[in-house]
Amino acid sequence: MQDTFTIHPLRVGTIQRKKGNMAYQCLGDVLLEFPLITYYLEGNGHKIIVDTGGSIPEGERWQPYSRLEEEELDYALLAIGVLPEEIDLVILTHLHWDHAGNNRLFPNARFVVQKKELDYLLAPEPKIKAGFETDLVMETKYDTVDGDCEIIPGISVLLTPGHTTGMQCVVVKTASGQYVLGGDLITLFENWEAIPHIPGGVHYDLSVVMESLNKIDKLNAKVLPGHDPKVFERKIYP
Repeated sequence: MQDTFTIHPLRVGTIQRKKGNMAYQCLGDVLLEFPLITYYLEGNGHKIIVDTGGSIPEGERWQPYSRLEEEELDYALLAIGVLPEEIDLVILTHLHWDHAGNNRLFPNARFVVQKKELDYLLAPEPKIKAGFETDLVMETKYDTVDGDCEIIPGISVLLTPGHTTGMQCVVVKTASGQYVLGGDLITLFENWEAIPHIPGGVHYDLSVVMESLNKIDKLNAKVLPGHDPKVFERKIYP
């Protein structure tokens, strides 16, 4: 059995943000729409989710943010013939509200996150934890990994800090080569396609982000970003 997977991007909501939030120093006050994206991976007997999308779009927090009924993650999975309880593995690029907001949907899954990411959330204040819905995220029991490692044959993670302390990218072996799921290290295609690469606009240390981008560059892999609508130009990446 070959250790290869197919990649299905799923749209699980829409946020409106300034372009500079997605691409550093791309300025402008106009709000643009960006999708929240979950990636569903299937192969080698596994059904895998990378990032679970945003929490419920109600109240003032995280606005402007919306989600259609068909963009509910369980609905989106059913539309491609997958039941949430069939998911056996969830990998979270990081624990921000828009990437780890629907963990509750997957009762039979093992959840994998970087140890540094979880340690940051568990650390006492006064560290600023903007972007995290901590109480919701901490309802999940996690398996932690410490740095780069293979999760299962064909699926690996790379520690790529800068956006958050424990940000990780997911490397997926497919029949057409390696893909990197960039999360919020690589938010848009144009970030990656630019030479030099354009970092995301939200980070705690620009130099650390650039080191992480260089790390991904050395893989010579294809990249699927964390918030670009162009990923939906294909329904499946073989």
